[in-house]
Amino acid sequence: MISKFNLGAFTGRTAKRLILYIILFSVLITILSSALQLYVEYQDEVVQIEQQIEQVQNSHLDGIAHYLEQNNPTQLQLLIDGLVKLPDIERISIIARDRVLQRTGKVMSDRVIDTKFLLYPTKSTNAKELLGTLHLVAGLDPLYERLKQKIWFILVATAVKTFLIAAFILLLFQYLVTRHLNKISQYAHNLTLNGHAPALTLDRMPARRGEVDELDTVVTALNEMQTRLAQELRLREEAEFDSRSSREQLAHMDRVTSMEEIASSIAHEINQPLTAIATYAQAALRSNKGDERVPETLIKALEKITEQALRAGEVIRTIRQFISKQASSRSEIGVKALMTSTSHLLETLESQYKVSLVQGLADERLTVIGDLVQLQQVLFNLLRNAMEASPPESIIEIWVEECGDKVSIRIRDSGCGIDAEAAKEIFTPFFTTKQEGMGMGLAICKTIIDAHNGELLFSINEFGGCDFTMLLPQGDKLTAEPETLSENKPQSEQGPVS
Repeated sequence: MISKFNLGAFTGRTAKRLILYIILFSVLITILSSALQLYVEYQDEVVQIEQQIEQVQNSHLDGIAHYLEQNNPTQLQLLIDGLVKLPDIERISIIARDRVLQRTGKVMSDRVIDTKFLLYPTKSTNAKELLGTLHLVAGLDPLYERLKQKIWFILVATAVKTFLIAAFILLLFQYLVTRHLNKISQYAHNLTLNGHAPALTLDRMPARRGEVDELDTVVTALNEMQTRLAQELRLREEAEFDSRSSREQLAHMDRVTSMEEIASSIAHEINQPLTAIATYAQAALRSNKGDERVPETLIKALEKITEQALRAGEVIRTIRQFISKQASSRSEIGVKALMTSTSHLLETLESQYKVSLVQGLADERLTVIGDLVQLQQVLFNLLRNAMEASPPESIIEIWVEECGDKVSIRIRDSGCGIDAEAAKEIFTPFFTTKQEGMGMGLAICKTIIDAHNGELLFSINEFGGCDFTMLLPQGDKLTAEPETLSENKPQSEQGPVS
């Protein structure tokens, strides 16, 4: 045990500062406590002297007045000779008619308590007749000498005690802290990235449960640091790999940006034949409508060709606005018309994925403020994703209701859902859970909804599937009959309504 102590405990900077702080603090506490103790003792001594003077007044003042009244100097001298022997009483004088009649003792102190008592007759009928004055002087110099001797004793005893305590604390500090700090410092100096160094252990008793101290915390932190260094090296390599992937994605974005001009040209070129298709379809519809020889299915086919050609033209117009950064047209759109027109576009997908689309509308007069084509694009993308994620023979719900000054359109599926980590990145561009997806669909949907001053929210429902909720600014409610709100489509073409 003794071999573990060395002189380094007394020569280090921390040790010197510790000694200095212990000495300064001990001196300060000693001065304050000694001053308080001496003050209290001084007050007690003064009180004792005053009590002796008061005792002379209460017990001997009448006797002195009696002997003075009888003019008995012998008894008077014997009495004051006895009183002057009391502790700290240095001189007693009896003064009458401005002259000293009797005196005993000598004043030896520079600091005194000077007290005078008036002497009156004890048996005379004229009790107010003054016989003389008893002059009593008590010295305080002996009191100060006693206090000086006591304070020197206190200081010497405190100095010895401080030295012993400082030495003990330093030895204890060396054994409990310094030697372990040296080992911790050496271990930290030798830390490497390979993660194969042995764990740091200290030469001390193992900590019991719930009694971990600061050194145990430091040792645990260093051991964890050694493990993390190797992990950081691996993470750095992964970060470099991710950086390369990010550069590749940036290159992909550059290619996408380059495609904007191509897309604009394509939109311009496609728009002309689409216009021709719509024109020819409308002409054929006008020339054959009402002709009983023309099958009804052909009329409906011409109507759908006209409708889809016009819609394709609107999509191209929106794309050109998006590319040229023009503001899209905003108007009040009937929610039922929006849902019905979008559901027509999904008829093929419904049969392909073998799912059913169920619509619920709290109020058929509800409208939203926005661009019809863009909102159809968002609704189409969300419903298509729901169909792709849902198992066959399942139901996809669309529920519309008022939510304050907004309209809530919720799309619910019973698919496989996504995990919590993927949910955090679901609206991030280029993030996708599909093997062949680009990861732009939901990002574009959110951008469109945000541009409409709305919100696009995501959550996992109780069936394990996904809920996407669009919150769009609400317009004025329609006053027309519900049957006229869905582009005059036959009821059989609007899909089931729950």
